[in-house]
Amino acid sequence: MSAKRKLVLRSLVVVVAAVGAVGLWAAGESVSAAKAGVLWQLGLGLFTALLTAQTIVFAVSADPETVWPSFLDLVEETGLVLWLTTGTFSVLLPAAADITGRGGLLADLSLGLVVAQLILGIDSLQALLRVLAGEGRQLFLARLASEDLRRAARSGRPVRVDRAHALAGYLGAVETAIDSADVAALGQRMTEVARQARDDEHAEVARWRLALLTYLIERVGRAVLYHDLTGDAARVALPHLIDGALHSSYRLTELTGTGAASEDHVSEVEAAVTLGQVCRVIGWLQQAAHERLQERPDDVSARQVISSVAKGRLRIVQFVDPDPPGFYRQAEDPWPYGLSDPAAVLVWLWSMCEFGGSWVGSGLYVLAEVITGEKFYGNYWNDECIFTEIERRIGADGSRRHRTEDGRAAEVVAACGGLQTVALELCATVIAGLRNTRFTPPAGFEQDPTFSTDRRYLRSQITMFATYDCLPDPDGALNWLSTALSQFPTQRSLWRTVDTAVSAVGHPGTLDLHGPDARPAATTLAALCCLQMHRPDDAREFVDRLPEPLVAGALQLARFSLTIDGPAEPVMLTWSPRMADRLGDRPARRQELLDIIEAILR
Repeated sequence: MSAKRKLVLRSLVVVVAAVGAVGLWAAGESVSAAKAGVLWQLGLGLFTALLTAQTIVFAVSADPETVWPSFLDLVEETGLVLWLTTGTFSVLLPAAADITGRGGLLADLSLGLVVAQLILGIDSLQALLRVLAGEGRQLFLARLASEDLRRAARSGRPVRVDRAHALAGYLGAVETAIDSADVAALGQRMTEVARQARDDEHAEVARWRLALLTYLIERVGRAVLYHDLTGDAARVALPHLIDGALHSSYRLTELTGTGAASEDHVSEVEAAVTLGQVCRVIGWLQQAAHERLQERPDDVSARQVISSVAKGRLRIVQFVDPDPPGFYRQAEDPWPYGLSDPAAVLVWLWSMCEFGGSWVGSGLYVLAEVITGEKFYGNYWNDECIFTEIERRIGADGSRRHRTEDGRAAEVVAACGGLQTVALELCATVIAGLRNTRFTPPAGFEQDPTFSTDRRYLRSQITMFATYDCLPDPDGALNWLSTALSQFPTQRSLWRTVDTAVSAVGHPGTLDLHGPDARPAATTLAALCCLQMHRPDDAREFVDRLPEPLVAGALQLARFSLTIDGPAEPVMLTWSPRMADRLGDRPARRQELLDIIEAILR
């Protein structure tokens, strides 16, 4: 029950008591003036006893230095002001009746207020006991977090959650827990914001909750990796936040779906943006922790970050999948039917491909089912191409209907520039996020695709896209590459669709978004892998016709993420013709690049 409703009910107690007193007076059953002295003594005794009890509870349980909840929050929750006011008048009025020697209405009101202050005092004491310990405190703080989010929602859509004045108290408590390394308190703060994710009644509140959950996933991860917060914090906090994001994203879709008012109606794209952002943050945390383990293999905090988010992407994939194999939803689970909007799936899938792209293959199965209406039953490990099957069902432009009843697939595929552009841009995004192949996997994660050094895992990350024969010749590859790197405003592409969706949501994370034009090396490798997979001679001609900076950048990235032979330096060190000489002469660079691509696709 909200604080406002409680205030209304408590005020109603006073009103009923006053009406009862007036009823006594009207019925001629008024309290005599001789009894007024008894009334004010009774009122004073009850008031003193209850006030003493509350003072003892406050002294023993309350923390005067806490920033959240504040003392005013506790006062409002317990109805202390109304009780003190009622108790004061329950003493003053009978005292006045006793002094003046008058009974009647004044004495009757005194009786009503004594009864009211007793009821309010007991209720206030019980409320105080509830909010200071146990399950009652957790419910109180979860409701308080929701009220803070409602206040924040009045300012519009979330842009910078960490600068929202309405959330300053809550975020201050989070920072205090981080600074003091109080894992228990930090876990409680995370539970409080995630607990009522399915109870939001307004879309703006759900948006703010989603933005806050995403921010906290990144904030806790950064604190563990870079600010000496113990790794236990990741274990305690991150799973709650990821589950909260799943529930909150589905609640947002419920509030803004087909049953919403026209001004609030949106598709699933908005929720998909946030789920994608959560996947990006998880991938970034995995890579950052993995890099730390290369320097300090015994880093417990980094290992706990990896363990805490290990199943995060998988859980999201399972819930957005309309028919996940081997996974059975419970009645209280979010996303009971998965995603159904092709645009939402593509926006989410693009983010899944970032930072290593674990579970991207499963995401492609989701794409095939949503965009065509039928699951893909092949195995991309055996080079069975998901995009080829999608094209067979609906065409390269999505114009044919397969087992869907609307034309959304055709609209989305056309807006993204066709299946060719979708496959190649996703491939470029995966390649751009691949880790250094020289990293050793964390102990216990040797078979995890995210960290494994098995070349088959690395190959599958590329061939799930490169098996799609969408570039007919070197001219077609160069045309697509020039278009992707230019990103003209009028040019349709998956990146433009994603960027538009993220900008519309209005609360991007601190991890920057980059399109193919900002990743020329990865984009070049995506086109080269596609040609090499189907027409090696055309791939050689394609490389021969590439500008020298693109060859140098592609070779540097290939050395970094596709082979363990030779040096692996950051791409930007050689991203110019002058610095490219460090990679060897021109024929040697081109041959080495082709050799690396041939070896990884073999």
